[in-house]
Amino acid sequence: MREVLRNAHFIVTVGHTAKLVRVTRTAQPFDSIEQIEQKCQEIVDAFALLDRSAMALLLDIRAAPGRNDPRFESATLRLRTAAVRGFARVGVLVGTSAGALQVRRHGREDGIERMISDDEDELLAYLAAAPPRRR
Repeated sequence: MREVLRNAHFIVTVGHTAKLVRVTRTAQPFDSIEQIEQKCQEIVDAFALLDRSAMALLLDIRAAPGRNDPRFESATLRLRTAAVRGFARVGVLVGTSAGALQVRRHGREDGIERMISDDEDELLAYLAAAPPRRR
């Protein structure tokens, strides 16, 4: 995996041949809504040159501090959608049931299909499978 972005909150790597992008959320909490927006925009910018339709995305949020206050949710909705949209498949690796519930809610809000699991091998198998046919 080739690292394309690293900051205190996220590490983004791209597979050399596996067509997999991995975003790992660190345990570092955000200091402000502005910082959330800035760091999420860095991810969107890092994805700008990728052929998302031919790639899968693995979001590893196991270390993320739990947060779902309205200001946080509002700040992340647009950027979260911009970052995730367009990938052939999306998988989210969670560490808690509460995290899985939050990600399911995100899917209802943004309409982007994603597999959610606490089993990394299961997600990697799903992401490596042929992408679903687009109509």
